[in-house]
Amino acid sequence: MRRTPLLLSLLLAACGTSSPPGSDTGGTGEFGTPDDPSPLPASKGAYKLTSTIDLTVEAVLPAQVEAVVATLREFQTNPAHALIDAASRAGVPAVGAIYGALPSALTDPLEGWINGEFAKVQIAGQPVTAFAGDVVGLVDTALSTFDVDSTLAIDPASATAVHTLNAIDLTPTGLDVTIPISGLAADILSQTPTISLGSAGALAIGDQHFGLEYGEYAWQAVEHICTQQFGSDIRGELGKAINCGAVAHAIASKCVLTVCVGHQAELTSLCSAGLDAVVNAAHAELASLRIDVFHYAHGTATLVDDDRDGVADRITDGTWQAEMNLGLGLRHTPATFVGTR
Repeated sequence: MRRTPLLLSLLLAACGTSSPPGSDTGGTGEFGTPDDPSPLPASKGAYKLTSTIDLTVEAVLPAQVEAVVATLREFQTNPAHALIDAASRAGVPAVGAIYGALPSALTDPLEGWINGEFAKVQIAGQPVTAFAGDVVGLVDTALSTFDVDSTLAIDPASATAVHTLNAIDLTPTGLDVTIPISGLAADILSQTPTISLGSAGALAIGDQHFGLEYGEYAWQAVEHICTQQFGSDIRGELGKAINCGAVAHAIASKCVLTVCVGHQAELTSLCSAGLDAVVNAAHAELASLRIDVFHYAHGTATLVDDDRDGVADRITDGTWQAEMNLGLGLRHTPATFVGTR
């Protein structure tokens, strides 16, 4: 009868000195135990984050969108004027040669004649102006909602993390394209925020400032989608559809009374170099839309331990207190995020 209390006391002592479950993952007491809903973040490797950014609320204004599609919008409505204007701004010699040599009786109807020839052109069974409208639509879409793919490597010991932006994903808009962030000159792609843990898997991430040449990446996405849909990038598709030599020949033959346009070589150059200038101007307009400040003031989320080993496998319910400056000062930008190991 006396042995039972002694055996019980020995068992209780052994339990009191054994290591708690999950201690091999770095958990101690409150966090990181299999039966505790407060897992520790992984101390090795990185979580793959997907942050969904909504530019449509306050970050990008309608006037900004119109500014970055100005050349494409004009090419959609009056391709000849867009072509001649872009070529003139680009310093194409053929513009001065034609307008300097011809009387106004021939230069005044020149745009109409070019538009008449362009109206005969089709891309994928639609007028070239409709193709320009499709590209404008792609730009508009790229300036609505996008995902930022990034990695978050957490060091629980120092209560800090390294957060690095990796790619822009337009899947939320319905466009199946992801553009790697290559690190352009003005990009700021990595930050080292503080992190803190709370009960029930609560995770808080501190202040971060990024910079991103978003317009340039959006242009790359538009070009990629154009190639997917039509077979070539924007300039390539225009070049395949518009025979500048044939257009120049037709216009050179136009006459008013006894005076004819002529200057076929200059007209060919105007057409070809003008198309270059239109696409280059459209590229420059969109690339001008830079996210000078991409500010995550604070992030909150929940760590989830799926296999109950005390280490979080997923990050859910993430919300960034975010704001951006796309040239008009800092503006609130709704943003959410999730993560996986």
